[in-house]
Amino acid sequence: MDIRIKRKKTLLAMLLVVSVLFSACGKQETASTDTDDINELKAQIESLAAENEELKQQLEKFTAEESQPAETEMVQATETVPQEETVQEEVPQEDRLNIVVFGDSIWDMDRGDTGIAAQVAFYMNADVYNCAVGGSRATLKDGESPDNFEKWDSSSLMGMCNILAKKVDPEFMEGYPAGGVIRNVNPQTVDYYIIAYGLNDYFSGAPIAVEGSDSWDAHGYAGALRNAILLLSQISPQAKVLLISPTYCQFYKDGVMYTDSNMKDYGQGTLTQYANAARNVAETNNTLYIDAYSTMGITPYTADQYLEDGVHLTIEGRALYAKAVASCLKYGKPGEVSGNSVYY
Repeated sequence: MDIRIKRKKTLLAMLLVVSVLFSACGKQETASTDTDDINELKAQIESLAAENEELKQQLEKFTAEESQPAETEMVQATETVPQEETVQEEVPQEDRLNIVVFGDSIWDMDRGDTGIAAQVAFYMNADVYNCAVGGSRATLKDGESPDNFEKWDSSSLMGMCNILAKKVDPEFMEGYPAGGVIRNVNPQTVDYYIIAYGLNDYFSGAPIAVEGSDSWDAHGYAGALRNAILLLSQISPQAKVLLISPTYCQFYKDGVMYTDSNMKDYGQGTLTQYANAARNVAETNNTLYIDAYSTMGITPYTADQYLEDGVHLTIEGRALYAKAVASCLKYGKPGEVSGNSVYY
C-alpha cells in the first residue's frame, strides 16, 4: 500500500474520533442543561448536526478517493490487453482445374490417395473425374456399331465420349465407379481430357488400323483415338487433350518372366507398335502426348520396382506415372513427346 493511501486512512481515523467526541459532548451538554432554555438546546443540536454532516461528507470524499486508483488501474489493464481479431480476412480460393480421365485399370485399380488420379489432383490443384474402366479398351469390338446409340452398351473410349456428348444413356454403366463419376462431368467446364488406353487393345489383338477401312474406323486403335479427340473437341472446344501411350509390361510363367511387350505379339503387333501409333495420332492432331512406354522410366531394368504383376503399377509406379502426367500438363507442348518427371 503506498504512502498516500496510508496518510488518507490516518486522517480518516482522526475524523472518526473527532466525530465521536462531538457526539459525546453534545450528549453531555444536553444532559447538563435540562433546565436551560429550549431554544438554546435546539441551537446546540443543530450546530452538532451540521458538524456531523460536514464530517460525513469528508468521510465519503476520502472513501471515494481511496477506491479510485484501483478502478483506474483496472481500466488501464483492460486497455493494454490486445483484443482478439474477430474478423478474419477471407482468403480467395484459387480456381481449380477440371480434368477428366478416360482409361483402363492403370487408372481404375486404385481410387484412393495413392491412386494416379488423386496424386494428379494434388499436383495440379484440380478436380479429377476418374472415368477409367478396368479391362476396357479404346477400340470397338467386332460387331459393335459406332452409331447404334439406342442399343449402346460398350464401355470403350467411344462409349464414354458418347455419354458426354449425350448420344447414349449412361444407364449401361451402372455398377462401375466410372458410371457414377461421369454423370457429374460438365463438358463446358473441362480444362483437360486425358486418354490412356492400349494395354487391353493389345491383349485382345485389336488392330492398330483396320485393314481395308479408313483411318477413322473406331474398330482400330488409331481410329478410335482420332474419333475420341474429334468428338471431345466438339463438345469441349476450350479443353486440351493429353494422349498417353500404354506402359511397358512383362509376362510370367510359373513365376518366371519369359517374355515382355517388346517381343510378345498377340496378332496385331508388339505393344511398342501401339505406343508408336498413339504418338502418331498425338502429333497429327497436335495434342499433348506422354510416351509412357519409352520415356517414363518403366523398363526391363526397373520393372521389379514399378510393376507389381508385370502389368499393373506398384505404389512407386503410380507415383512415377502421376508426376509424369502433372509435368506434361504444366510444361508440355502440344505435338511434342513428353514422358519423364524432371519437374518433381
